[in-house]
Amino acid sequence: MKKIIILGSTGSIGKQTIEVIRKHSNDFKIVGLAAGKNWQLLKKQIKEFEPQFISTNFPEKFKRKKIFSLEELAVQKCDLVISAISGLAGLKPTLAALKVGRDVALANKESLVLAGKLVIQTAKKSKAKIFPVDSEHSGLWQLLENIETKDIKKIILTASGGALRDLPLSNLKNISPEKVLKHPTWQMGAKVTVDSATLVNKAFEVIEAHHLFGIPYEKIDVLIHPQSLVHALVETVDGNLFAQLASPDMRLPIQHALFGGKRNKSKVNFLDLASKKLEFYKPDFKRYPLFPVILKAAEKGGLAIVVAAAAAELAVEKFLKKEIGYSDMLVLIQKCLKKIPDKLANLNNILRTVEQLRVSSSQFGI
Repeated sequence: MKKIIILGSTGSIGKQTIEVIRKHSNDFKIVGLAAGKNWQLLKKQIKEFEPQFISTNFPEKFKRKKIFSLEELAVQKCDLVISAISGLAGLKPTLAALKVGRDVALANKESLVLAGKLVIQTAKKSKAKIFPVDSEHSGLWQLLENIETKDIKKIILTASGGALRDLPLSNLKNISPEKVLKHPTWQMGAKVTVDSATLVNKAFEVIEAHHLFGIPYEKIDVLIHPQSLVHALVETVDGNLFAQLASPDMRLPIQHALFGGKRNKSKVNFLDLASKKLEFYKPDFKRYPLFPVILKAAEKGGLAIVVAAAAAELAVEKFLKKEIGYSDMLVLIQKCLKKIPDKLANLNNILRTVEQLRVSSSQFGI
């Protein structure tokens, strides 16, 4: 049985990972669980799976001799670490797991967005494998297995367009968090759902694809695809276009990562193309102004993307608390990007920059 540690077991990806493991109970054993705020659900998961190791923000709620930190949990003996903690908190445990040679199923975008070069170098040095969990990167992973890098003209990631894709632009300024969180296709956490509406999520996925597959930014494109049935495409130099299609169900890419890319019977609904239609169109950057801002920061190098990603996370937090409006998120990120530290993008500087931005956010009028 493959031994699994789940970082973020009570979040959206964590819960769906557990669903998949339940369906394949003869193949996997959960040996470690980590959760943040939802200690009640974590207790239920511990009772069901009896993991050897746990990490929690509420140790007083658990009668355990040893409560591990996230980094300590990530390096425990196992066959695969599921990195599903949302936000910047996922970076250090992901690096810790890779450093000691643990294979990682990666659902935490910020690890590659903030420190993509460091993450990939760490994995190469320890010979650890990174299995993408995002549906788009899982699709690319499957497509690129049979296509040589020299034959790629471009890769295309699809985006649903988020909950606000069909609203008039004039309605976006005063939109409520409740409306933004009503995603038309996917069931995701609050932060990722807001990032889907702004297309920040897709900008992050472009950065991830760049690092995961070694594809230059100029060869990565994005198309709005409302049906969310085509997850990724690869165009080759001879004019062929290859696509990966599947039902919009995160359990499918999760299962593919859990099995290390090997095929296995699935419990998800199979895709019936006869009853579907497929639409594609280019994103309107008047509707999604944050997308080019994030990518420009990534291409700039250094700590620019660190500031952009940290500011984007801070902006979502403030929007969900109704401290700022929807359009104010762009203003906040642009203000933060005017204060980029002139330092090397090593781990210490990355973490310090994120912390300094949060502590001194009032200096930006945020």
